[in-house]
Amino acid sequence: MMESRLTLLLLAALLATGVYGSSTGRIAGEAAHAQSDDGVYEYDEYDNSNTNDYNEPDDYPELDVSPTFITNAQQFSVELGGDITFPCAVENLGSHLVMFKHIMNSGENKLLFVGDIALKPSVKFTKNGNSFVLNGVARRHAGKYVCRIETSPATELTHTLDVQYPATVRRVSPEVQRVVQGSSVTLECVAEGNPPAAINWSRQQGHLPSGAQSEEGLSITLENVDRHVEGTYICTASNGIGDPSSASMTVEVEYPPEVITEQAILHTGEGDEAKLMCIVHGRPPPHVSWGKDGKPINPDYHITEHDSLHRHTLTISKVREEDFGDYTCTAENSQGQKANTLRLTGLPKTPKMTSSPSGGEKTSYTLTWETESYTPIAQYRLQYRKFKPNITKQAPGMWIDRLHSPKPSEGNLTGPIHHMSHAIEMLEPATDYEATVAVENKFGWSGTSDVFQFCTRKEDPTTTTTTTTTTTTLAPEPENIAPVMEEVAFGQSANGCGTNTLNMALLTLVLSAFLS
Repeated sequence: MMESRLTLLLLAALLATGVYGSSTGRIAGEAAHAQSDDGVYEYDEYDNSNTNDYNEPDDYPELDVSPTFITNAQQFSVELGGDITFPCAVENLGSHLVMFKHIMNSGENKLLFVGDIALKPSVKFTKNGNSFVLNGVARRHAGKYVCRIETSPATELTHTLDVQYPATVRRVSPEVQRVVQGSSVTLECVAEGNPPAAINWSRQQGHLPSGAQSEEGLSITLENVDRHVEGTYICTASNGIGDPSSASMTVEVEYPPEVITEQAILHTGEGDEAKLMCIVHGRPPPHVSWGKDGKPINPDYHITEHDSLHRHTLTISKVREEDFGDYTCTAENSQGQKANTLRLTGLPKTPKMTSSPSGGEKTSYTLTWETESYTPIAQYRLQYRKFKPNITKQAPGMWIDRLHSPKPSEGNLTGPIHHMSHAIEMLEPATDYEATVAVENKFGWSGTSDVFQFCTRKEDPTTTTTTTTTTTTLAPEPENIAPVMEEVAFGQSANGCGTNTLNMALLTLVLSAFLS
């Protein structure tokens, strides 16, 4: 039925244009039009060799020149939604018709126009003279477009349309991938677009595990994974047409618990509130328990808490003496178990020196320090000795070690911070010393402070009268010069501290005196 209608339509078009009765030896009005199985329209020529059936007048004018396309074949690239004009300019068309058809990339043929007649009326395709206009290009419009004139043989002009469209990307890997620590995982995406799209990988949380901001490729492989590679990975496809397209995947790593203590030793006092805290990581989320001295804690005196930031807290509302000791934070999941120890203590903190290294007195020095103790300081231990850092052949002196009681205003403070001092007497002027200090409260001794170096002020300068004499002496023995050079080399600064630099002017003066 469809073929019959198409045949009648073509016949009507040919009659309307006067092709019927042409002198080319083909009788268009009697042409049998049929469509083959592959969708190509075929036209059977009329055999007029039998002059008995049809007699043309001898004076019928013959066609001088066959029609010819004067437009060259072209390749068009158009972005999705654009417009395109296919030129089919022809000369000597005469009574012939220009047909226009689309050969899709799939191989399917669609006849669109015969002359001015649109076989499949569409708002997208229009005819303008001998050109055909396509508005609003879609992806399905890609392929070849043929301008055809039914001569013998047929005359054709073929244009090619390449439709460019933005890239789209989709993930091949699952949206969420769960892997065990130490294994490998591959994330993969595929992209479609014209021109072909490039795929770049990035990580929502920052840099990729390799340290790069992004990497290009269809896939990315993470090897020997741990919890630090967890996160959301994004594949982005772009081909310069339209906006980039993205897809995301999440990597979750199952790993044994990790227990971190921000403050391994917590100093406190009786009656105060104490909070012991550990930070726990693990997947699956670990179960966390607390113990003291190898035994479970007493829930009547302890409160356990857990927030969303992996922090687990053990709170002791009012610390008693028996609460001091070592506490264990233990985390366990299907991948393993991990524990860490925190110490709750009433001991003082290790003192920190606060005095200036340069002393203001010649034979004494006041050492100051601070410590933290929630109970009064009972006593402190002070150690000091001479220090000569640049004289390697002489060992430092023996430590002078003394125990002292603090001043009432220093030892019985109610606050936890204690500012303490001690005046060291009977020191030598212009001399370097080093000292350490430790403090004790009712629970015991603190740690010993770092070694602190200080110096006393040198003697006041005295006025001397200089006389000029001329003498003749023998050169001194080398061993007599060495001690002098040593003393000059380690000369003292104005405040008495060793400068550790060579005073060249003084050395020159001394040598001149010996050699003059």
